[in-house]
Amino acid sequence: MTCLIINETRAPFDTVDDFFAGDTSVVIKRLRSGTPASVIPVMASRLGVTQDSLFDQLRLPRNTLADRLDKNAVLSSTEQERLYRAFRVWKRTLEVLEDQNCAQRWIIRENRSLGGEAPLALLDTEVGYELVLDTLGRIEYGVVA
Repeated sequence: MTCLIINETRAPFDTVDDFFAGDTSVVIKRLRSGTPASVIPVMASRLGVTQDSLFDQLRLPRNTLADRLDKNAVLSSTEQERLYRAFRVWKRTLEVLEDQNCAQRWIIRENRSLGGEAPLALLDTEVGYELVLDTLGRIEYGVVA
């Protein structure tokens, strides 16, 4: 029996959704091959924040990322994981709140149920990411959040 192995080529992605969305195994392969720095301005725009604010909120090195953007380089694993979390939270927030403007405001506003932190500011850790997703679930089901 002959096995045909097909390598996924790195096609240019028009949107962050094209890169971070899709079949889980495909997303894992993309992340392992490196996330292009070009997702940064797209994510900042989608979240309604500046790139500098995105760097600050996700606790990412501003100068390093500016350099990666200039060189069209790939992100480190830590950088891409934090941006991936921001993407997932953004998608979930849109599902729950059903309005882009409301979602943008919710993600950057301090929230009492999140210990007075903005959801975006908690995405630098897995625990914070889970807390934000849990809070969105409570909002979706009408539990006070």
